[in-house]
Amino acid sequence: MTTITTWNKRLKKVYTEVKEIEPLLTAAIKQYESMYSHGVKKIMQANLKEIMAGVPREEAVKFLGPKLLEVFEWDNVLPVEKYSKFNALIWAKRIQRELDQQDEVIRYYRNRLWKIHSLLEKLEEAYRKNDEKKKVRKVFELMHQVTYLIFLRPIRVSDIAKLIELSFFPMSKNEFLSLLTIDRSKDRAEEVKSHIDSIPKQVDFNTFRHFVHDWVLEDENHDVFFSILSHTNVEAAVQRYEKNKLDQAK
Repeated sequence: MTTITTWNKRLKKVYTEVKEIEPLLTAAIKQYESMYSHGVKKIMQANLKEIMAGVPREEAVKFLGPKLLEVFEWDNVLPVEKYSKFNALIWAKRIQRELDQQDEVIRYYRNRLWKIHSLLEKLEEAYRKNDEKKKVRKVFELMHQVTYLIFLRPIRVSDIAKLIELSFFPMSKNEFLSLLTIDRSKDRAEEVKSHIDSIPKQVDFNTFRHFVHDWVLEDENHDVFFSILSHTNVEAAVQRYEKNKLDQAK
C-alpha cells in the first residue's frame, strides 16, 4: 500500500523535475525564436537579391531606401549580377529543416511535462482522499505551472508560408519538381505519377500549394514544404488537443 510518505517523496521529485525542465524548455524556445528570426531574414534577403539582380548599386540604394540598410547586410545583397529566383524557397526549405529539429527538442520537454501532469493528477487524488489540504494546494499550484509550460510556444514574428508566397516566382514543371523530394514509395507510385502527370507546364503559387499541401507529393520523411504550408493548422490542432486533454483532467 502506498503511503503518504511515498506520495510526498514523489511530489518532491516532480517539483525538482519541473524546476529542471523549465529553464531548458524556455532556452529551447528562445533558440527556436532566434533561428526563426534569422531564417526569415535570410528568406527576405534572398528575395531582395533576386529583385535587385543586375540593378546598379546607386539605383538600388535609392530604390530601397535607408531603412533596409539598417536590417540587411547590403554587401550580401548588392551588387549582384545574377541570382536564382529559387533561392528564397531553398532557404525556406533549409530553415524549416532546422526548425523541425529544434521543435523535436521542445516536444521532448513538453512530453515530459505531460507525464508529470498525469502523475500530479494521481497525487492530487491521493492527497484529497487523505484530506491533505496543504498538499492539494501545492499540487494544484504545480499543475498550474506545468500547464503554463505545456502551452508555451515560440513567438513567430512572421509566417514562412506567407513569405514564400510573397517571394514566389512562376516556374516550369521541371523546376518545381527539382525543388521537391518526391515520394517514390511503391504504395504511392501510381498515385504520385498521376499527380505529376497532371501538373501544368507553368506553376504559380496556388499550383505549388495544391500539389505540395493537398496532394502531398513530397516523401513523408522530407516533406519540408508541406510542413511550412501546414504549420499554422497543425499547431492550432495540437493546441486544441492539449486543451481538451487538460479540460478532461479537471
